[in-house]
Parts: sequence; C-alpha cells; structure tokens
Amino acid sequence: MTPSRMPRPVLLRTALLAAALASGCSSSQEAPRPAPSASISVTSQPPSPEAAEEPSAVISYAGKTKIVTVGDVEIRATANEAGINVACNVTNTSDEATNIKVTVSVGDGDEWVTTNNFEFRQVSAGKSASQTTLMATSYADDLPEDPKVYIDSVQHY
Repeated sequence: MTPSRMPRPVLLRTALLAAALASGCSSSQEAPRPAPSASISVTSQPPSPEAAEEPSAVISYAGKTKIVTVGDVEIRATANEAGINVACNVTNTSDEATNIKVTVSVGDGDEWVTTNNFEFRQVSAGKSASQTTLMATSYADDLPEDPKVYIDSVQHY
C-alpha cells in the first residue's frame, strides 16, 4: 500500500513513530545525568615497571652550577663564555652490567634549546659513570645565567 492508500490510523502511527525516532524519544526537559561513580580497579598482578610513576626532578645549585637529579641520573650545567658545560652522571642500580642512554636538553626557556645524547656502554652493576660536553656554543652571546635543563629520557638497555 502507498501512503495515500493506507488507512488514516496506520498513517498517523507511522508519522508519530518516525517523529519520535527522529527526535530521539526525548521530552522538552533535559534528563538528569547520572553522577560519575568512583570505582577502584583491583588487579591480582602488581603494576609493571613501565606503569610505575616517574620520579620528580630535584633542582639544586652549587655556586653557578645548576644540578638536576632524576632518579639515578644527575645533570650539572654551568654557563661560561664558551657555552654551557654539561656533565651527566649515572649510577647503575641493577644487578648486572647495562647500557644507559640519557637525552638532555638545555635552553633559555624562551627562544632556543639544544639537545645532547649521553651514551654509557656496559656500566657495571652498582657503579657510576660520567661524561661531559659543551652545549649551546652557537648561542654563546645569549646564554642565560640560569639555563633551563631538562632530562628528556633515560633508557636502560
């Protein structure tokens, strides 16, 4: 049957159903939203090391040297007339020798930043290693007295 030949009650019900579906079956008032529930997720396994919270950076000063420490990594940055002298010190707290890669960025906090990778090969268990480099040499004219120092990543492999 075509709509013109349908009995009037069937046509009316079809139109009401189509209108209700198109409007989402809602009234003119907004329905109250359910309050979010606080739920605690309990698992039988401890969180993986990757899911563990990263340690916070500790910033201190020794004269003109800025010291940034995160976990077992310490960065010392001292601005001088040639650039920013950056020393990276790491400690291997694992039970076996491991490689450690530390990515460090130094900048003025506004216009420029420079990045360096410190690669430590086969650091013995319980031992420390250190490397030093001169960064920001091309910015020597605009060096801040208190450079921004960031430990971007630490990888043990």
